[in-house]
Amino acid sequence: MRLTRGSDYAMRGMIYLAKQPAGKVCLVSQVAEAQGVPESYLAKIFQDLSRSGLVISHRGAKGGFALARDPDKITLRQVIEAVEGSIALSPCLDERVGCELSSVCEVHLILAEAQAQLFRVLDGATLQSVIDTWQNHLTRSQCLAEGG
Repeated sequence: MRLTRGSDYAMRGMIYLAKQPAGKVCLVSQVAEAQGVPESYLAKIFQDLSRSGLVISHRGAKGGFALARDPDKITLRQVIEAVEGSIALSPCLDERVGCELSSVCEVHLILAEAQAQLFRVLDGATLQSVIDTWQNHLTRSQCLAEGG
């Protein structure tokens, strides 16, 4: 499984919004410039995120996007699935498709466990925890560079 560029841009855009003061509305152009992503592509991604209820779209002169919920209530899995659809490591694990061979397939249980672990990681990673983890990493790196 490989995430698309759309998922990457969605996560980066959402983290940018999560770093803003609560309720702040940002233009897509601001987010795109700050994250170094194409504005037109990000605009389409933000529409998907809006349809999924992860961001709120504000129209008009002061229009733009803001998070729909607190950053500690939005997981990376939610962001990815808003753009990609349901995550499945294998077609047989796709809830929309199913697999009639799962009861006799030698690898089904292993793939199902791998997918479950992936879901645990992505469900446990909120926008806020990603920001906090990165800040802790930067602080540790700075301390090491200073000889501390």
